[in-house]
Amino acid sequence: MEKFSLNNQIEKVLRGENTCFLNPIDTRYIINILNKMSYPHNVFYLFSDTEKLLVYKDNVDITLFEIKCSDSLTHREILGSLFSHNLKEEVFSDIIIDNNKYFVAVLNKIKDYMICNFNKIGSKKIELIERDISEVENYHYKYKSINIQVSSLRIDGIISKLIPTSRKISQDYIDNQKVIMNYQVLKNKNYSIKENDIFSIRGIGKFKVLEFNLNKNNKYQVIINKYI
Repeated sequence: MEKFSLNNQIEKVLRGENTCFLNPIDTRYIINILNKMSYPHNVFYLFSDTEKLLVYKDNVDITLFEIKCSDSLTHREILGSLFSHNLKEEVFSDIIIDNNKYFVAVLNKIKDYMICNFNKIGSKKIELIERDISEVENYHYKYKSINIQVSSLRIDGIISKLIPTSRKISQDYIDNQKVIMNYQVLKNKNYSIKENDIFSIRGIGKFKVLEFNLNKNNKYQVIINKYI
């Protein structure tokens, strides 16, 4: 499988192909380059608030699979199984769980591999069924709202409240590169969160900062959405 780079993705669009699945930051970068070149392009959204996008000129070359399983599945189980097959995150979409149905879209270059090899999630047998993309176009993320109180907006303090755990362990998550902030590995333990920041903690979940306010006790009241 070719090595991912933004220059390679731009070249794909110039050849009339679609990019891999991109985060919003990389998508904006590619769009800016194509705009400077006055090259016509479009952006594909599997559903309206997805955070994994495709840039293309004419058509997108992807397949939507429904993952059929007699047992219930979690987002973590599905994602972990995709990674266990050495699949990079740029070759598949957001995982969709809606009304006890499970979906993922993949680039067509791995479609046959998925059909032949992706037949278990952990010990649970699954079946992949091709579906029309329209089946998920009205999907929206689901969240659990979490309200926490902290003395500062530093990310290590936020993590220690969310998990919950000690501040030392929350710093270890950062030192071990297990925290992704706005689609990049977070290295600064002193980082102060901002509204609309999106971050994930490996093995814990994905979160979005909604708002925060300083209360009368000089503490920050922070509202965070956890993706479910």
